[in-house]
Amino acid sequence: MNPDIQKKILQFEAFINDVLKTDLAKLEEKLNSKNTDIAEFIQLKTIITTLQSNGFNKSGFKTQVDIGNNFYVEANVEDASNILLDVGLGHYVEFSLEEALIIINVRIKLFEKQITHIRKQIARTNAHIKLILIGIRDLQGLR
Repeated sequence: MNPDIQKKILQFEAFINDVLKTDLAKLEEKLNSKNTDIAEFIQLKTIITTLQSNGFNKSGFKTQVDIGNNFYVEANVEDASNILLDVGLGHYVEFSLEEALIIINVRIKLFEKQITHIRKQIARTNAHIKLILIGIRDLQGLR
């Protein structure tokens, strides 16, 4: 095989392993993070809906709170009509449950759009990897 072709093949393989696969791993990490975020908001939405449908937002309720390492403390929530939401940069804003549901729905839609965009980027990166692999096969004459 021609040494120039062999050199190009090695460069393409290095590009796949060093750049594209690294990018793919970062994108998959982002996707997992966004999926975790959306799952947390869906869980919060479910909790708020349960509070509203059972009337706990007005009458209050007792619960146990995990303070770490599976140690629980009993808590009495007297007024569950408002909730604090993290709006970013470590800032929390108090909202009524109805307002919180609106914001949660908006955040869920935003995360869904971000997830769709990340999935497209993953598909594009996978397509680039396959295209380069086809090019390598062509250079090697294995077609």
